[in-house]
Amino acid sequence: MIKEIRFSKDFIRSFKRLKKRYRSLPDDFKQQLLSLVDNPLQGDELYDGMRKVRINFTSKRKGKRGGGRLIIRLTISDTCLSFLYIYDKSDMGNVAEKFLDEIILEMDRGEFSLLTELS
Repeated sequence: MIKEIRFSKDFIRSFKRLKKRYRSLPDDFKQQLLSLVDNPLQGDELYDGMRKVRINFTSKRKGKRGGGRLIIRLTISDTCLSFLYIYDKSDMGNVAEKFLDEIILEMDRGEFSLLTELS
């Protein structure tokens, strides 16, 4: 059961940038968030508890495969869901492991945001 949801600063920054391009993103993300709370083991497993999950950008009109990707991480106890990064698939194919490791280090040092900062 998910008890805590955290967002990296990189996630917040990229979310705000994508929100300018895709007006449907806040609603699309809310749907995906509810789905992930119910089943956090969606998507492709990367490493170290991280997963890559497809997200549909409704305003892009390409479906989930042409939409975006969320990089999430479950803690060992599986009670904390951390959103590490969000990106448009057409902008970037994959995210480098080194980049993700840096985001995880920031979050482990307490550099993360709460849900209210996404608006």
